[in-house]
Order: sequence, then C-alpha cells, then structure tokens
Amino acid sequence: MRALVWVVAAAAVTWGGYWFVGARALETAAQAWLRTQGEAGLVAGHSALSVSGFPNRFDLTVTDLRLADPASGYGWTAPFVQILSLSYKPWHIIAAFASQQQVRTPWQDLAVASDRLQGSVVIVPGTNLALDRLTLVGDGMRVTSDLGWTAGVDTLRLATRRVGGDGTRHEIGLEMLGLAPDPGIMAALPDFPETLEKLRLDATVTLTLPLDRRAGEVRPRASHVDVKEVRLVWGTLVLSGSGSVAAAADGLAEGRIALRLTNWRDAMPLAVAAGLITAEVAPTWQNMLALLAAQTGTPEDLDLPLIFARGRTSLGPFPLGPAPRMN
Repeated sequence: MRALVWVVAAAAVTWGGYWFVGARALETAAQAWLRTQGEAGLVAGHSALSVSGFPNRFDLTVTDLRLADPASGYGWTAPFVQILSLSYKPWHIIAAFASQQQVRTPWQDLAVASDRLQGSVVIVPGTNLALDRLTLVGDGMRVTSDLGWTAGVDTLRLATRRVGGDGTRHEIGLEMLGLAPDPGIMAALPDFPETLEKLRLDATVTLTLPLDRRAGEVRPRASHVDVKEVRLVWGTLVLSGSGSVAAAADGLAEGRIALRLTNWRDAMPLAVAAGLITAEVAPTWQNMLALLAAQTGTPEDLDLPLIFARGRTSLGPFPLGPAPRMN
C-alpha cells in the first residue's frame, strides 16, 4: 500500500511538472508569435496574456488582442480570445471568442456581435503544425457596418478538412441558416420573407502552399476552387450552382460557375431594392431575361454562367467588371 502511495505521488509530481513546463512553453510561443508578426509586416498587440487550467488543460487567454495588416487594410480587434486544449491532447484546440469584436476592411469597419462564437482546430502532430481540420460555430450573429447597414444570421456552421498528404487541398463546407438582410432592403421587399432560409456551400480549395506554422510568413493563396454545390433559398427563390475556377498565370481567376435561379421573376424587386437596376429599366431587364430563360425550355428557371476569362467577369452575356485576383 505504501508503495502504491509513492507511485501515485510520483505520478502526480511528474504530471504537475509536465503541466508547468507545457504552460510556460505555450506562453512563450504565444508571446513569440505576437512579437514576430511585426517582422512579417503585420501589427499585433495585446494588454495581457496568461495560461491557466491546471492540471488537465492549457487555457491561453489573450486580452485586448489587436491584429492588422497595414498593406491590405484588414484588421481585427477583440476584448479577449481564449485558446483551450487538453494537456494530454495539445494538438486539438478549442477557441472561444468575445461576444463583441471589430473587423476592419479597406472599404468599411464592421462590428460583429454574437450569442456564441466558438471554433475547433485539429493540428497534425509534428513540428510543422499543419492544419488537419477546422470548425467554426456561431449563433445569434449580428454585423453592423459604419456605412449604416446591418445584417444577421441565426446559425453559422463552417468546417474544413484536409484532403491528400501534402496539406494543400482542403474540403470546405459552409451553412448559414436564418440570414436577415438589412432592414432598409427588407422595407422595399414587403412580399419577401424577413430571413433567407439557408445558404450552403460545398467546395474543395487547392492552395499554393500548406497551411502550417509558416503560413503567416509565406501566405498561401488559392490556386484552384472546385465548387461542388452552392445553394441559396429565400422564399420562392432558389439559387444553385457548381463549377470550378483556377488562377491564371497573372493570378486572376479563370473558369466558370454554372448558376440556376428558380422562379427568377421574383428576383426583380430584389434587384431594384439592392440598387442593381432602377425601377424604370426593370421591365426591359425582365424581357431580356425572359428571352434567355425561354431558350432552356424552362421559362421559370434562368441559367446563367458566372464566367471569369481574360481578366474580366461576366454573368452570361452581361459584363460585371474585373476578374478577382486569386494569388
């Protein structure tokens, strides 16, 4: 019995030592990462950083986190971020985000509020710290822009999974339920439901480089996107599509996404409310689209490919502007 007590005591001391060593290593690594972002041209700041959770968890809390990329104009600030992991499974990380965050873009600043926003990241064990899979879950999310518009979503689900052995291909699944557009748009659409029923995306993205510990330095970009399905349901409107897009030699998108809009005539008031067309020209647009829909044999379904070619983007025969840059 005495021997068993000594064994248990020795195990407890060993485990406690492991936790304190691991906690110190985690804190040092987090401080180093924040410090080295400046060397990569980013701005990273915080007011406090601590590790708790003894004896079975490593709970890293970063207070007043500020991240920004002056070159691109993007930034993110949050009162706190918590990164949690079990001490015996440190490659599986849980992230908990504050209910209020700020996102800066080159065009506008966004205030993001949520009832719950949590993420899970699983890393491939090893020195490269390559991403294996990721999930993000959000409930009761609301976005307010400094340009005056607001939007919300009841449920957000995002998941990715690594495909293949080199870490450059990832399957992506996105589902958003109960999307609420800006009240200003909805005021002009009295016959539309107040929320979109769902938005779903199923795609595979191929990157130029793996998502691993060097991603912040080398910055992987998308080289190919295979859209297996995109689907949006809003009342009688159903938008669906599939296709693929790849980066050309100049880094601009090349390819096409075949889109189908069911009950497309119901979308005309939406196009006017969104400012895409004026009420005066809406009948002309409807007549043109009716001719296109009639060619497919299903007058209520409008088939238009979203085309990226020679540096330009078009929706069927209608030019939209420059093609997006992928890398």
